[in-house]
Parts: sequence; C-alpha cells; structure tokens
Amino acid sequence: MKAREYLPKFVMIMSALLVMSCLLPGMIPFTREPQTPLPTMEKNANTVIEVLNGQDWQPLGALAQEKYTEEDYAKPGTLTYTVNITDDKPTNFSYGWCAVDEETLRQNFEHIDVKLFINDHELGNDVIHNVRRASPDNLLCHSLVVLITEWPAGEYKLEAVATFDEQINDGLADYEAGDYIAVYNVTVEK
Repeated sequence: MKAREYLPKFVMIMSALLVMSCLLPGMIPFTREPQTPLPTMEKNANTVIEVLNGQDWQPLGALAQEKYTEEDYAKPGTLTYTVNITDDKPTNFSYGWCAVDEETLRQNFEHIDVKLFINDHELGNDVIHNVRRASPDNLLCHSLVVLITEWPAGEYKLEAVATFDEQINDGLADYEAGDYIAVYNVTVEK
C-alpha cells in the first residue's frame, strides 16, 4: 500500500530525468570554439598571384627554426616546425609538388590528396588557391596556396597533409604511399 503513495513521485522524477537526458546533449557543444581568432586568408586569386609575384611576402617554412634534409621529405611521416611571426608581411602557407613535366605532374596528382588545416579546421577552396610555376631547377610545380595577410597575436597549429594512395614517381625518384604531414606550431607576437 505504501508503494502506491510513492508511485506518482517516482513517475514524476523518472519523467524529469528522461526530459533532461533528451535536452542535455543539445546543450553541450560538440565542437570547441577557437580560442584565438583565425588569421585573415586572402580569397581573391588575382590578389594572391599579385602578392606572390612581388617581394613582400614570406613562405611559412622559411620562418621555421627546424631544417630537414631531402631524405626527411622523401618518406611518409610528420615533420614539425616551430615558427615565430613578429611582423605584418603576408605569409604563404602551402603544399607543393613538382615533377619533370606536365603529364607526370598530372598523373602524380591523381594519387595525391591534399588537405590544409588551421587549428584543426580544414580550409576550403575559398581560401586555397592553385598556383603553377617552374622551380629553379626547371621542374613544373603545382602548389595549393593559402595567403595569410593578417595574424592576430596568439598561437596557431597549421597542418599540410598529403596522402599518397600509391607509390608515385616525379620523373626523378619514387615516393612511397602514405601520409606526408607538415605541422607548423606558430606563435604570433606583435
């Protein structure tokens, strides 16, 4: 008999717990908000080409403290760089691949998937620009370029991830299948 007295309270408590369990997942964000505002990335391809044809820009890799050998770049794995930025020069964050000729470059890119990230956020085609050029040693190169024109002070993690789905040859050497990753830990102090 006493159980019947507590049944309405039990039903009410269980109902409240059920409602809370349904609401709670929507109240907890699954993606964390960036703690540092993202830098400004140029969206106009003509502006990117104009800046890269000038002298007033810097490649992100050239600012790195670490230096790696050709052998380090020639195999899958992760290369980590430490970069300090203290000025307002535009910065070129990119992934590039070169080959001996147009046909080899085209065939290579059929087996290379490139993704660029800032603070674990994948960048889209609105800020990634395709740039073709010849290298100093007369190879034909294709680069995926992000031109960063303004860096708010703070810390950033930039990643270039190139996945080779099979072994490829650029006309000079073979490169194993796998992930070729460059991680840039950037500190901006102005």
